[in-house]
Amino acid sequence: MAAKTEDLTELSNIISTNVKNYLSHVPTPPTLRPTPPVPVTDEVAAEAREQLLLACRRVISLVGGPIETVMGMSAAFHQTTAMKLAYDMKLAHNVPLDGSPIALGELAAKTGASEETIVRVMRALTLQDVFVETAPGYFAHTSGSAVIGIPGIEALIGHWTDESFASAPHISDALRENNFQPPEDSRKLAFNRAFDTNKNFFEYAYTEDKPMGARFSQAMTAAGTARGPYNLVAVYEPLRAAPKGTTLVDIGGGIGHVAIAAAQKFPNLNCVVQDIGMVVSEGRDGLPEELKDRVEFQENDFFKGQPIGGPGVYYYLRHILHDHPDPWVSLSRPISWEKGDSLGGILSHIASVMDSSSRILIDEDIMNEHMGPEGNKMTITLDFQMLVMCNGKERTEAQWAALLKSADERLVIEKVWRAKRNDSGIIEARLA
Repeated sequence: MAAKTEDLTELSNIISTNVKNYLSHVPTPPTLRPTPPVPVTDEVAAEAREQLLLACRRVISLVGGPIETVMGMSAAFHQTTAMKLAYDMKLAHNVPLDGSPIALGELAAKTGASEETIVRVMRALTLQDVFVETAPGYFAHTSGSAVIGIPGIEALIGHWTDESFASAPHISDALRENNFQPPEDSRKLAFNRAFDTNKNFFEYAYTEDKPMGARFSQAMTAAGTARGPYNLVAVYEPLRAAPKGTTLVDIGGGIGHVAIAAAQKFPNLNCVVQDIGMVVSEGRDGLPEELKDRVEFQENDFFKGQPIGGPGVYYYLRHILHDHPDPWVSLSRPISWEKGDSLGGILSHIASVMDSSSRILIDEDIMNEHMGPEGNKMTITLDFQMLVMCNGKERTEAQWAALLKSADERLVIEKVWRAKRNDSGIIEARLA
């Protein structure tokens, strides 16, 4: 493994070998030209990619040296600053998508920004191959900058650079007040300080700032598709053999993008997408006509109960539970949506309507127990995102097992269906 060596020659050989493996198993060589992103799906190519990234990170640490490493991490927020400015100035929308360059003066006129500000932002972005200076004072798209303008990706960048970026500086103060232990109440964290609200992120985004909520919904759809095929249709095999008419309840399923993909692949499924009102309405409006007899939308607050029970039901939660601290997921939590009363957690409500043939499918990232360069960068980043925005977290397999047990003593993990290209997977749970 690349992370186990400090020998630059050995690392160079690892890089060389994996470059050959990678190039021989991808349809086309990677390019910085503004072309549509293509997920790496071939298993050999995906493994080679991971080894390349791992070895390159180790080379950068060794050659850059300790001071540059820690100083770079300390100042990394300025990269986000540059991306936020690019997002706010709509640079990606005003540079030609055909790859031709635009003059600095014309870009300034189109965006209304000063030439000096654009130059300073471009210095930071072109350093990371996001945009390119083709000649002095002329800029063009790269593959990295072109994706900024893709609607879902743009929404995701907006979420990260707006509410997340504004909240992150407050996390240390929020934790310090509780001896650096995250409080159980997800309305007393960094996000609340940044936006001066006593509502958690979801309450705020879907009631106080509906444009924020709409952008977040769009961002979550893009985040899922960017990682390749949904785990529900790619790795969870039992759905193929499920009896005709089997019910899949997509809890917190947003506009139904995963349920629609499942219904299209598995004609034996009937899907119910549950979410809050404004999201459910958007989902109904976008449902393909040919699926209206097998996919329905239902308004439901998963903290207050699960109305669908019966034998053989699959309860699917994709990137839902990581948004919440353990007590909110498992047993009970203080809640102040209406009366401030204590209500049951998400999993305990589901367990109360299950039987022995029902299954809970938790589709989440599964944090590695071990730490080091082999860690998955996106999973670790998401763990901090959860801490900052809603006091949730990414969990290890052992933590998932403990969480299920705390929700209901009968809940056990039947099997973990792991995706092959990242740290995610589906944790299948049943009543013992």
